[in-house]
Amino acid sequence: MTRQISLVDLPVTFARPLRLVTYIIGHSQLLLRGQQDTEQGHSTTLEVLFKNVSALSVRDHYPSLTIREASGEEEEELRGAVPGPWYDARAFVLGEKLLGGFVVAGNVCWGESSAPETYGSFLVPEYDLPRFNPDEPLPSEPRTINTPFPRRR
Repeated sequence: MTRQISLVDLPVTFARPLRLVTYIIGHSQLLLRGQQDTEQGHSTTLEVLFKNVSALSVRDHYPSLTIREASGEEEEELRGAVPGPWYDARAFVLGEKLLGGFVVAGNVCWGESSAPETYGSFLVPEYDLPRFNPDEPLPSEPRTINTPFPRRR
């Protein structure tokens, strides 16, 4: 299957629960996942992946999640709290306020797949997440991966 990359504007809102699945320290990646719940109308698994993470403050669970770029004041506050060079990193705010969480990262991407929660990640396939049914066939990859337009300030 050919994977398509779609560039989108932030903010983006996911009206479904997401939880922290893993923080891969060696690759500086943070993975959040929204599991399938057909009773709630969620027939897909949603993954949100932050790459090149240099600082973060996140909750273990979000009933719903909005990801937006930090305002000028918020970014200034974060630059004061997260010293050192940011290079191409951006400040992503998780929710309406910084207290909801933030991630200073090079990029964020997300996608949905028919993969049940018991499978490894489709956005980070090289990282072996625990699998409950390793003998079952692998699910299809998502057709579209979304990522925000690069912004340079």
